[in-house]
This record gives sequence, structure tokens and C-alpha cells, in this order.
Amino acid sequence: MTDPHSSVAPRHRTVAVRLATLTALAAAFVCLPSNANAEEGAAEIEWSVGPASMDGPDQRISLRHTVEPGARVEDAIAVTNLSEAASAFTVTTGSGMVGQEGVFDIGEPGAEGPGRWIAVGGLDGDEVTLDAGETRILPVAISVPINATPGDQPAGIAVGVSQGEGLTVTHRIGVRVHLRVAGEVTPGLTARIVKASFTPSWIPFAPGTATIEYEIANVGNVRLGATVAALAAGPLGLGKAHADGEPLTELLPGEKATREMALRAVPIVRLNGTLAVTPVAVGNDGVRPPGPVTVALSVSALSATGIALVIVLLAAAAITLSRRSGRRAPRPRTADTA
Repeated sequence: MTDPHSSVAPRHRTVAVRLATLTALAAAFVCLPSNANAEEGAAEIEWSVGPASMDGPDQRISLRHTVEPGARVEDAIAVTNLSEAASAFTVTTGSGMVGQEGVFDIGEPGAEGPGRWIAVGGLDGDEVTLDAGETRILPVAISVPINATPGDQPAGIAVGVSQGEGLTVTHRIGVRVHLRVAGEVTPGLTARIVKASFTPSWIPFAPGTATIEYEIANVGNVRLGATVAALAAGPLGLGKAHADGEPLTELLPGEKATREMALRAVPIVRLNGTLAVTPVAVGNDGVRPPGPVTVALSVSALSATGIALVIVLLAAAAITLSRRSGRRAPRPRTADTA
């Protein structure tokens, strides 16, 4: 069974994690499509990378290991030059992260974290040079510090090529490393409402849209996903409304994600209810997720056009009643004179 949330492709395919680095005075990292090639107009360079044994590429989609603190584990990756010419590829490691868009990425090489626990062999410095069509197996050693924190410690290995004169563009693809340090597993999520607002319809008293911005934080030591649902109603339970938010596919330990959802509701003075966040296990992690997290929700829900209509109707009614009262008032009698 494959892990649907992994960012790595099987053998003979390039992995889905791609990073592009535009280097001048600083470096920036963004995600790109999975077919690795050089810039348009330059000599085309294509390559792939994936998990392997020392005998060759295998069918795994990531390097997945549970390691005791202070222990070491060995694995391998296969790098293939799919181009028609020899090329040098740079190999780096980095700690894993999931951005606001929910895409796995790796941080700067050399930064503190599990990326520094990974050593890739078979390199000349930090490069490997491959002939056209050549596949090279690179040994990977993961050494976990004795004081490592138990739980998920995500990382990745990136293989890239740089091109350009003056302004260098580096394209990289990578293998994800699902690393878990053995010890007590404590999954946990928290949630909070960041902001809630109501946008009424221009049609008086027609349903409007309650916009709910919320934040989910992973306060445990293993990655989790989540489903989100909102339920709200007006006074006395009138005008009940329900909506499901976009599922959160993956949130790493210590990370936060901000999302937004819309709830169609009748403008009934004020909506009160709950936002329910239900943690779910990711892929083949085998984690027993904790119970749902419920957050109180409250937002003013008024119809401006409806209020204006009511004011106009009340004013018209008051004028009508005033005129009728004037017509029914008795005329004063005049005294007879002789």
C-alpha cells in the first residue's frame, strides 16, 4: 500500500517534490511540477531520483524508518540521468516542512533539525556526475542523536542541477524521508477561530455568507490530518446551518495552518454554534488520532436591506395610522348665539 500523502514517486518516475531556487544574493524555495528538466532554451537535462536498495531502484515511495535515539540506520537512493549528455547533480539534505498550501518542502541545507542527521555517500563534495542514461546508487545513513525528541522528524534528500549565467536557476527534485524517533507517541491538535464575519445578501432576509477563518495547530509529536465542520443557528435554534471545510491533508508537529470556510445562513440577528476539528491519521502512519476538538463560534448576522425594509414599512404604517386618526377625530361644536 502506498502513502497517498507522500511527495515521492515510484521507480522510473520523478518524485513529486520539486524545489526551484533562484540564487543571486539570496535563495528562495518554491514547488514545481514533477518532470525535472532545464530551463527552456537551454540544453535539456532530465533526471529522476527515488528510494533504492544497493541492488537498484525499488518500489518504495519514500524512505521510512523508526529509529531509537542514538541509533543509526542505512538506506539508499537511486539517481538517474535521463538526458542525452553527462551532467553533474548537486545532492543536499534538509528538514521537512508543510507550507500553507499543504505541500511538503525541505528547508535550507545545513539548518538545524533532522536534515542534518542524514549523510549521503558516493559524492564528490556535494555532487554526483552521471553519464547519459546512467543510474547511480547512493548510500544513505541516518544517525539519530541520543537526545532526539521522540515522534516524527521529517526530512528530505534533494537532487538538483543549476544552469544560467550571472543569475543561476537551480531545479531540484527529492526523496521524502519519513523518520520517526522511537518513544511515546502523543498526537494532538488544537484549534481557534481567528475571525468570523457575515456578508448579507442584497435581497432582504435572504441567506447570506458567514466567513470563518480558523487556525489549527499540531501540538503533538506526530503528523496528523483533519476534517473540519461548522454548525450554527440563530436564537432558539432557528435557521440551522452546516458546512464542511476543506480537509487538512497533513500538519507536521509544531506547525500551524490557517484556513477559511464559508457557511450559508439566514440573517437571524446572531449565529451561535461550533467549529469541530476531527484529527485523522495520515497514510500508513498507524497513529491512533485523538478525539475531535470543538471551538465555540459566534457571529453577528444582520440583513442591512432587511432592516431598511422594516424601517420603511414601519414608517409607512405610522403615517397611515396617523392619517386615519386625524380623519376620525370629532369636530369641535360651536355655541348657539341669539
